[in-house]
Parts: sequence; structure tokens; C-alpha cells
Amino acid sequence: MDRNDCSQTGVVFLSFLTGAMVGATAALLFAPRSGKDTREKIAEFGTEIKGKINELPEQLKTQAAPLVNYGKDIIAKGEHYVDDQKKILSAAYEAGKEAMKHEKETLAASIKGQEKG
Repeated sequence: MDRNDCSQTGVVFLSFLTGAMVGATAALLFAPRSGKDTREKIAEFGTEIKGKINELPEQLKTQAAPLVNYGKDIIAKGEHYVDDQKKILSAAYEAGKEAMKHEKETLAASIKGQEKG
């Protein structure tokens, strides 16, 4: 599951929850009931919403887990890539040092050969 799927799922869930709350509140307020019945319904609705809100962190945690794992995978791949690049650069640096040493020795030998000749 990629990041966009998780984000869209979270948006859909929160939109659904918000719509349910607005719809239920409107239904309670506009339904033809006595004040006592309306207060009882509002209390029940409040209890129901409280339960859903208490469940929300666990649901968000469940939905966030794939994103966390995706992030960890990206970090691990990045670390592996950096390590590979370090090895390549280190090998190139060492090869450059060896080439420089060889050229220095060749130049020194050439200079000595010209001095003797």
C-alpha cells in the first residue's frame, strides 16, 4: 500500500465520520420529539461519538503503519545507496592516488634520466 492509498483512506474515513456526525445532529434537532426525548437522543449520540473518538487513535495507528513501514524502507534503501556510493567514491579516490603516485614516480625517473644524460 503506497502513501497515497493510505492518505485517501484516512480522508474518506474522516469525511464519513464528519458526515455521520452532522447528519445525526441534524436528524436529532429536526425530528419531532419532546425535549426530554431529544436530550436523551443527544446523550446517546454523545456516548456513541465518544466511543468512535476513542477508537480513532487505534484506527489511525493501523492506517499509519503502512506509511511508517514505507518510510523505513525508503530510509533503508537510501542508506544502502549512500554506502554503495561511498564505496565507489573511495575506490575512485584510491585509484586516483595510485595514478598520481605512479605519475610522480615516472616524472621523477624522467627528470633523473635527463640529469644523467
